[in-house]
Amino acid sequence: MIQIIPSILVPDEATFIAWSQSVEQILPMIQLDIADGKFVPNDTWADPDVVSERLHIDCELHLMVEDPLEEIRIWEEVPQVKRVLVHYESDPDNIADILSQVQSYGWEVGLVLNPETSIDVVDDLIEDIDALMFMGVVPGKQGQRFIPETIERIQEARKRFPHLFIELDGAVNEETLEDIVGSGVNAVCPGSAIFGNERKPAENVARMRELIEKLTKD
Repeated sequence: MIQIIPSILVPDEATFIAWSQSVEQILPMIQLDIADGKFVPNDTWADPDVVSERLHIDCELHLMVEDPLEEIRIWEEVPQVKRVLVHYESDPDNIADILSQVQSYGWEVGLVLNPETSIDVVDDLIEDIDALMFMGVVPGKQGQRFIPETIERIQEARKRFPHLFIELDGAVNEETLEDIVGSGVNAVCPGSAIFGNERKPAENVARMRELIEKLTKD
């Protein structure tokens, strides 16, 4: 079944602790969004020491930054980090070297594609990555509308790379799941559909799991 890896994009430590603790008993992994205010307009809170001390499940880092290699150095000693996701657009000319250096830390490596980036760029990088993540929105903020062409991109990637772990981040909610399930994606990374709305995060996770199971059977 499709995995749920909630995306946590927060401005401060208190919000991170509250949101992560709300799901750590029911999920094996979260995604921590790290934005530098340059690669994307906003910046986010992310403190390796706090994550190391306070997070009790695994996490993947989604690096929305201009210099991924500078960022990963401060996460080397954080045992919860299992996968690091790097945007192709952060440095297209040197992306292969960046992915290789990330992998040298012992983490799984994921390549992230913005909506405007062709899937063709993966062809030369497929041996360097463990995962591929598609953005269903323009990255940097939660609550945007889903770009429907993303479904076709996922389907094409699944045909071309049948064994690759594929994730989807951006505008994942109960409405868009109807199109997402069946696309070939392995994991979804909902943000505002899980956190910061009228229901408790655990309830939102349960509802999403139930819907994924139903749509998978249908």
